[in-house]
Amino acid sequence: MKKKVCSLLALTVLLVGAIVSNVVAQSDEALEPTFSLKGGFYLEPFELSLTTEEQGARIYYTTDGSEPVPRSQGTFEYTDSILIRDRTEDPNVLSMISNISNDRWHGWHEPEGDLFKGTTIRAVAVNEEGSLSDIVTHSYFVDSDGNQRYSVPVISLATDSKGLFDDEIGLYVNENYLNRGREWERPAHIEFFEEDGSLAFSRDGGVRIHGGYTRRYAQKSFRLYARSDYDEQNWFDYNIFPGLEARGSNGVPLETFKRLILRHSGNDSQYTMFRDGLMQGLVSHLQVDTQAFRPSVVFLNGEFWGLYNIRERLDNRYFQTHYNLDRHRVAVLDFGGGSTEAIDVNEGTEEDLEDYRDMIRYLEQNDIRQQSTYDHINTLMDIDNFIDYQVFQIFFANTDWPSNNQVMWRYNTEDGEYNPDARRGLDGRWRWAIKDTDFGFGLAYGGQVDHNTLRFASTDGSGFEANHPWAVFLFKTLLENDDFKKAFINRFADHINTIFVPERVNDMIDQKRENIVDVIAEHNRRWIKIEDWEEEIEIMRDFADKRPSYVHGHIMNKFHNDGVAGETVINLNADNEKGFIRINSIDINEKTPGIKNPNQWDGVYFEGVPVTIEAIPKEGYQFEGWEGIDEEKETITVNPQNGMSITAVFKESTVEQQLMGDINGDNIIDSTDYVLLQRHVLNISELPLEDKFAVADLNLDGKIDSTDCAILKRYLLDVITSLPY
Repeated sequence: MKKKVCSLLALTVLLVGAIVSNVVAQSDEALEPTFSLKGGFYLEPFELSLTTEEQGARIYYTTDGSEPVPRSQGTFEYTDSILIRDRTEDPNVLSMISNISNDRWHGWHEPEGDLFKGTTIRAVAVNEEGSLSDIVTHSYFVDSDGNQRYSVPVISLATDSKGLFDDEIGLYVNENYLNRGREWERPAHIEFFEEDGSLAFSRDGGVRIHGGYTRRYAQKSFRLYARSDYDEQNWFDYNIFPGLEARGSNGVPLETFKRLILRHSGNDSQYTMFRDGLMQGLVSHLQVDTQAFRPSVVFLNGEFWGLYNIRERLDNRYFQTHYNLDRHRVAVLDFGGGSTEAIDVNEGTEEDLEDYRDMIRYLEQNDIRQQSTYDHINTLMDIDNFIDYQVFQIFFANTDWPSNNQVMWRYNTEDGEYNPDARRGLDGRWRWAIKDTDFGFGLAYGGQVDHNTLRFASTDGSGFEANHPWAVFLFKTLLENDDFKKAFINRFADHINTIFVPERVNDMIDQKRENIVDVIAEHNRRWIKIEDWEEEIEIMRDFADKRPSYVHGHIMNKFHNDGVAGETVINLNADNEKGFIRINSIDINEKTPGIKNPNQWDGVYFEGVPVTIEAIPKEGYQFEGWEGIDEEKETITVNPQNGMSITAVFKESTVEQQLMGDINGDNIIDSTDYVLLQRHVLNISELPLEDKFAVADLNLDGKIDSTDCAILKRYLLDVITSLPY
């Protein structure tokens, strides 16, 4: 019966919020209260004045985060200026509420001393006819350091404390934090202040508790919702993650979000506060979906609530904004069953889940070593994406995976079939996304630097070095195919040689440490939990330095019966002013993360696993030949050998520049060119071109692939009007 009462009370809160929103929508802007100073950071105390343009109107305000309701408790009528000051010496209030956790290791602790506190003023005006204005909210922080106090964004959440801490309807207490769904969402006002103290946005939204088991922790993660129920701007329209680009675009900034997560760093919340953000950031530029990351400080009704990581949420809105697709056609499956295969259909239908299971059944009933079986599987899942996904999780030594925290998604095409000509992400195949890697990178009770995660992810059975059969079946089965196995080994080597180079990883660790080093002590006083923060960061640096060597050993041990004879160094040389070399999946040039000297580069590969090397001339140059190897073609396949040194030689081109897209050189772009390009992508025939990239690389990404075919097709259909695209 208690749950039913809670549900009715929660529903009442939502309905009242909706009614207030409707009243506000009809209000007069002239009635709206004006604040003498905007919210933000101030060096000294000051007197705040509130005014309204409408004669005879009265102003009411609150200081506890709740919405002002005239003549109700906690709402004051404005009669004189309000003193805004540093409230640090005021008693801690919300942080003293103790019934917020049932976890023995991450439970409530009394804060150490007085917490820094701001002042949140929420005001409404009422005219003589009783009409209400919009509620206006400003948060103020007074400190001798002003806007220099924090080196990260500050997010101020203002909400009725009953919605969080009331025994019956509070999200944060009495194990209510285990509840999910719209019923357990509360209205809040959200202010986002940039690192320099400037206000980025101020708007109403919804807040929920976020997470799995970590909902039980005293410091809880929040999920923020932009809805028209709360605010006419039903998106978070702001560049929250500088440099973030939509994954399905060619460099388009992503500045629109429907949902955001304020995450407490999950299982890493007692260690570094940025482990998952680091790992996802290392690979975020590649074709596995990741959640953007940015550290912040959160205040709850003016009270310091600690460090939080701003993150994207992997839902249909994520894929809608990143890939510019119809979100109603997106399926997202979340695996988290441990010893049994439990799958949540987070987006989509049970039919999507059944399609996934059909794919697994197909593999159970057909021999993956047969080319026809492998080709068919490649129409159901993006194998290149899956390889990257496995490589990343294995390198991270994430032991809270694959029996947990697996996320798959796909876009359902109109005919339900694989569409190879579709834009990336829209071809109907299953893909993988990364989330919650906290157990990786040397976490105390996760995978250590020497953990054989390759064996862990591909072996079923029992014990620490094994996993549950359902969780490893797909990867284990695909490894029986020679093409997949070689692609996996080479892709792993490619990444170790670039994105996982220790110098690059350590630079990113240092950057993330620097972002929050000035806040960590204040965070510890609030939550009293990270005892050896600098030592934990050293553990990650040690992991970055040593992990490549351990993984090389794991690969050789795993595949020594499959022709892998040992590791070897390949030296590749080119004059990058004239052209560069591509080995397997990586371009040896300054654009590739982790490559410092593209003119003379060394990479570690595996003897017995052939690598593909390609010479790519820049505009105005052409490939002349190789030195160090007896080959003539631009693209060659070699078996790595110790002491191998190969140089690509380029010379100025004497060939007249050919029209982009004109594959056969007849000065007309037509279906014949499309057929020639498609045959090249399918490895049926080579392009009859002296400088094929200048003609066939239609999106200028340094590759000639199915994307270029799709672009040429759209050009021929007049969907786009110019090349390159």
